[in-house]
Amino acid sequence: MSNAEVIWESKLDDKWDCIVTRVSEYQGRLIVSDKDEIILNESVPLAYGAAFGPDIDDVAQWQDKCVEVVDKYQMN
Repeated sequence: MSNAEVIWESKLDDKWDCIVTRVSEYQGRLIVSDKDEIILNESVPLAYGAAFGPDIDDVAQWQDKCVEVVDKYQMN
């Protein structure tokens, strides 16, 4: 990643990198990738501007989205 502010990151199935970086005060970018391929790159809201870290509800939505995208990718 560039020098964008990382709001949240996680590893899924020991393969997929899931990361949210700040785009603006209340907007982030969720990217799911492995070392070879990006399978999701979408804009996501940041509740309260993530001033003190990510909101727990945001994190739950991001986790669900990551699992959904990886599951769909692996089914193809």
